[in-house]
Amino acid sequence: MKKLLLLFIISITTFIQAQEVKSSTVFYYKYTFMRDSLDKDRKFEETMVLLSDGKESIYKSFSKMRRDSIVQSNFDKGNYTINFASMPQARVNHEVFYSIDKKIKVLDKIVNKFYGYPAETIHWAIENEKKKIGEFNCQKAVCMLENRKFTAWFTSDIPSHDGPFRFKGLPGLIIEVYDLNHYFTFSLVGVKKQSLNITLPKNFIETTKANFIKERNDFYADPAGKAKMYMGNSVQLADPKVINEKFKKDNLFID
Repeated sequence: MKKLLLLFIISITTFIQAQEVKSSTVFYYKYTFMRDSLDKDRKFEETMVLLSDGKESIYKSFSKMRRDSIVQSNFDKGNYTINFASMPQARVNHEVFYSIDKKIKVLDKIVNKFYGYPAETIHWAIENEKKKIGEFNCQKAVCMLENRKFTAWFTSDIPSHDGPFRFKGLPGLIIEVYDLNHYFTFSLVGVKKQSLNITLPKNFIETTKANFIKERNDFYADPAGKAKMYMGNSVQLADPKVINEKFKKDNLFID
């Protein structure tokens, strides 16, 4: 049996689906993020998409959306033998569903288990400062998220209460948002009118944010051991030292 690196395992998603958003507009964001607070030169980038019908939305990795679409298409045709290594790879596994009643649900993975939990509403303080970002006239707002202060620039040129990740609720689309240390930065890089039907998986484990964080902390305390427990004996993992080394410097999470 071939050895599988944990990164590959984490990328596998099941595709029984439920909640659907019939998106009419796709907002593309560049997400720049760090995983190690002690290594500011080690930064990653991922193209994220916010798929919205104007009332509700789904936010996820563009690569993950493409991969999910390919896999679902194969499953629909009865093809369950898929070469995941040749497919688009995503560094970001979380997805965020913003419902029509303004509630937020975050979905994220630990190894091969998908969890979903409700997220608190962000409380904004809108300031008077304004500037232009690209073609958009923007206004400044600030908030606290997980003890980090974030600055957002939103535009009423696009009458939406939406934005990347959990950053929702301002009187205009968020064009840019970042924390004081620039560990996490989101920047709008494109807008496309496009009709897409996007669904959230339904076979996730309903939990609380506190329980999800506990599970994640348990995983990072022993990545190789926890992965073996999750996957069972059906999958042979790579050398535990390789797996543990891969994850030992990950200490930044946006949540």
